[in-house]
Amino acid sequence: MLSFQQGQKQSQQLAPAVRRSIRMLAMNLPDLRQEIVREISLNPVIEDVDHVLERPIDDAVSQNERRENENSSAMPEDEAVPSVNPNEDDLERRQRFFDSQVEEETLHDHLERQIPVSDLPPGDYALAETLIGNLNDDGYFDGSLPDVVMVSGESEAHVLEVLAAIGRFDPLGCGARSLRECLLAQMDKLDDSPWENEVRLLIENHLEDIAAGRVAKILAALDITRADYAKALRELRTLDPKPGRAFPGSGDSNRIVKPEVHAVLRNGRWIAEVDDRSLPEIKISPRYIKMLEDPSVSKETKEYLAERLAAAHQLNDAIEHREDTIRSIAQEIFDRQPGFFESGLKGLKPLTMVEIAEKVGVHPTTVSRTVNDKYVSTPKGVVELRRFFTQGIENSEGEMVVKEAVHDALKAIVDREDKSRPLSDEAIAAKLKEQGFPVARRTVAKYRGFLGIPGTSERRVR
Repeated sequence: MLSFQQGQKQSQQLAPAVRRSIRMLAMNLPDLRQEIVREISLNPVIEDVDHVLERPIDDAVSQNERRENENSSAMPEDEAVPSVNPNEDDLERRQRFFDSQVEEETLHDHLERQIPVSDLPPGDYALAETLIGNLNDDGYFDGSLPDVVMVSGESEAHVLEVLAAIGRFDPLGCGARSLRECLLAQMDKLDDSPWENEVRLLIENHLEDIAAGRVAKILAALDITRADYAKALRELRTLDPKPGRAFPGSGDSNRIVKPEVHAVLRNGRWIAEVDDRSLPEIKISPRYIKMLEDPSVSKETKEYLAERLAAAHQLNDAIEHREDTIRSIAQEIFDRQPGFFESGLKGLKPLTMVEIAEKVGVHPTTVSRTVNDKYVSTPKGVVELRRFFTQGIENSEGEMVVKEAVHDALKAIVDREDKSRPLSDEAIAAKLKEQGFPVARRTVAKYRGFLGIPGTSERRVR
């Protein structure tokens, strides 16, 4: 039985200009350039532009002078103002500019496009976007779970549920926090395989044994023959340990990164400068300003031009707000991490996005959007801003140190070992403890896998 009920409720909605500002803040430099290009194509009051990176300054000046001379010679002052519609040359020039822009789909783009068609409720869309923004090039979640819980206001259990749902997106396994999670999320690929159960047991219990070459232990635990183990292992290797690497730029060492922030030393302090030279210039055409002042122009045309002019100003304000936000957050990061400029990543101190948000006076989600996929040029190389946020590990003296310090110590131990008798994970853990890093054997195996260091048997040189 259908019935109608009346009620009142309050809801808060963001203004379109605020939504645009938030969306632009989350964009990296190439995406922002594409967004500005799109806005220019839709707004006739913004002058035609050539790409600032693809033409010399002298050519740009001479072209603008020629255009002004042609307009002044073709249109006397007392002649009626031309129509709002651009001429054919303008349209052709615009189209050539827009056709030259190429945008490749990244892993993040691919996953975000699947959110509306997934089983996630609309209330979880923002959380899913935040989690996807914390995936690395291989598709693994390498962000801070406590930070996401703090930023989203959701429980840790619910955040993990959404993360598991992302693991069912294409490609399977994205959003995992470990190799085990990643491979288990892809088990649907082996529904028709006769070795599905054996592969699942291998993933759940024997990944370290496989890496160490402990075949006899695996055969005894699974009660299978060596031939059957070889078949199960062959099926296991059909799963992708790095599902994100298939996308442009993912895992590609030749990926070109455009730093948006530059660290400049001034009076003993590292200053964050934001570079916007590669962005198209938002310049209002003077002929449309004249049309607004011309009494012969119709009211409808003036209203349309006023609306487009306001949109152009809003676009420019959003770009400036984005630049100011990036600068203030990057500056606070530089001030909090002076050790980076002396020792690189191993000089970082534990730092969370919540700390930066409280200091700058913004919401933690703003910090998350700002640092994701934004790069800074420093004396220690080009680094993603997100790398300055690190989780801490307590050493033997009770001090908090970053994981990268443990990674460096582990790598140094392996580099110095006797290659004919490589160290086991337990032996590496003991040596790390001697250096003040009390970590467990399982942690050593995890870090070793993260660093791409093979197991003991694979490192042995006979």
